[in-house]
Order: sequence, then structure tokens, then C-alpha cells
Amino acid sequence: MANKHNIKRGISLFSFQEKYYTGEMSLEDCIAMVSKLGVRGIEMLPDQMIPGYPSISYNLSDEFVVNWHEWMAKYDTEPISLDVYGETKVYKNRMTTHKEIVEQLIDLMRVAKKLDFKIVRLTFHLPIEVIEMCIPYAEEFDIKIAVEAHAPHILTSEWVSKNIELAQKKGTKHFGIMPDLGTFSKTIPRVVINESLRHGGQNHITEYIDNVYKNREIPNDLIEKVTKMGANPVDIWLAQRVVIGVWTYHDPKYLLELMPYITHIHGKFYEMNDDNKEPDVDYENVMPYLIEGGYSGYIMSEYEGQRLTQDIDTGYDEVEQVRRHQEMLKRHLEKTHSV
Repeated sequence: MANKHNIKRGISLFSFQEKYYTGEMSLEDCIAMVSKLGVRGIEMLPDQMIPGYPSISYNLSDEFVVNWHEWMAKYDTEPISLDVYGETKVYKNRMTTHKEIVEQLIDLMRVAKKLDFKIVRLTFHLPIEVIEMCIPYAEEFDIKIAVEAHAPHILTSEWVSKNIELAQKKGTKHFGIMPDLGTFSKTIPRVVINESLRHGGQNHITEYIDNVYKNREIPNDLIEKVTKMGANPVDIWLAQRVVIGVWTYHDPKYLLELMPYITHIHGKFYEMNDDNKEPDVDYENVMPYLIEGGYSGYIMSEYEGQRLTQDIDTGYDEVEQVRRHQEMLKRHLEKTHSV
């Protein structure tokens, strides 16, 4: 008998980025595909798919808004999260001020409200002061703002702790955390390893870097070590990405501690194999904790492997990869788990 839960499956339209960019799929096509895959929840990036960005606060056309709502009704889909960034480098001679960033984010919250998104996702590059200044506006618009816990910031990081403290201080239901499951990468993604080798990475150095990551034994002087091994620029590139924490891993049990603050989840994946399994992200251990902890929000399929196979003719098809990821989520959600 499967564990009872209210976890819902969604899809980030970001997953279809290449087909959208090349014109193979329109925005409506992307929405239709979500429905075809048996999913209702939708996540979207305004800078990717809303005409007029970043000036959409006053460029958002009535036609787009009407079309959007018609598409939601036509395909029986639901807007869940609008993923925004906050532009910090608008000017050539100075950084954007906190007040200016907040004004941008207020405009984007208005857009989210017009399009019926329930959540506005913020990224970890935003100062905590900016996030705090946004909370009253989230309450005014009755939407949630969610800070993404994304590599290199694992759930136990100081950055996440500061945001949890802010949520506790404010005591509001309009602010929370959005874990990205890429922070549970057991290994360097296979598609990254293969891309590195295709571009000239050396087998013995690539294997060494892969092993120190996999064994959680990353030396502080990794760059120096691989240099002494005869590393070339591609090898150095891979080692640098490990050093700066492009991929991370930590115990999924920490999801339980953050459960009251989780708004939704990015189901990051780099590759789905023929068995509908993700070989690099630790879904096998993550999913039981989400169910055990009583999580009841959305897990959004977020595919990021396509950009790593663009240089080969046998690159992965985004739609098929998302379909497989949804099948994997469905399998986990239908079976009995224990932690």
C-alpha cells in the first residue's frame, strides 16, 4: 500500500528551453505538452517567455494576459511559480541599488498576480535585505515569495539559515524556501563528464575529479593537484566547477527540518535513462523524506541536460526526458517508502 501524501507533479517550462528557443515549440505548445504529459502545475521564467522583459510591468499586453488565461483553461493547467531573478547589473557604471531591485520585484509580483501565479521564486544572489523588503508586498498581493536553495547553498548552509531566521522573525505565510534537488547530486552528472571528455578532457584526470566528488573527498588544493597531473584547460574547467560547488550533496534528512518553510521544489535532473531513472540526483533517498515529512506542494520537473548535449547529433529530446522524469516521480509517489 502506498504512503498517503498530497504531493503534486508539475513542470517548469524552462525544461523545453531549446525547443522554445529554436521555434520548434511556441509558448502555447509548451503549455499543451504539460497537459499532454498528464500534469497541471506550470512554472515559467518571464525573461524567457514573456514578451517585453524586463519592462513587462508596463509592456505586459492585454492580449498576452487574455491568451494566457485562455491557454490555462483550454489545457486545464494551473500557474504555480513565476521564476524571477532581479537584475543587479542594469547600469554600466554602478550596481543596481536595493531600492531599485525591490521596485523590479514589485513589478514582477504584479505580473505574477495578473497571470494567477501563486509563487514568485527569487534566487540566492539577492541580498537578504532586499528579500525582507519584498515580504510586505507579497502579503499585499497575497502571493508567496520563495528563495531558491540552490548549489552551492545546501539546506544546512548559512544562506538558507538566514532565510529561515527571516521567515521565523516575520511569522508570515508569504515567504519560504524552494529547495533545488540538484543539491543532492550523488555524482558529477554523466552528461557533464561526457561533455568534458568530448571537448578534450583527459580520462585519468576526469576519473580522478569524478571520484573525489563521488567519495566526498574534494581536496582544498584540487586545482593544484590536477595541474601536477598534467591537466589541460578542459580538465581545469571541470575541477573549478567542483571547487566552487556547481554540484553538491548532503543528507536528504535535512528536508524534514525545513518542511514548514518549503513552498515548492525544483525537481532538477540532467539525464533520464531508458529505465526512467536519474543516475546522478539522489531521488531514491530524497522522495521518502518528502513523503514522510508530509510535504504537500509541487515538485517541478526542471531539465538542464539539453545544454550539455548540443554539440552532438544524438542529444536528448527534451519532451522525452521530461516524460521520463514524470514517470519516475509517479513511480516514487505511488510506492511505499520508509526512512
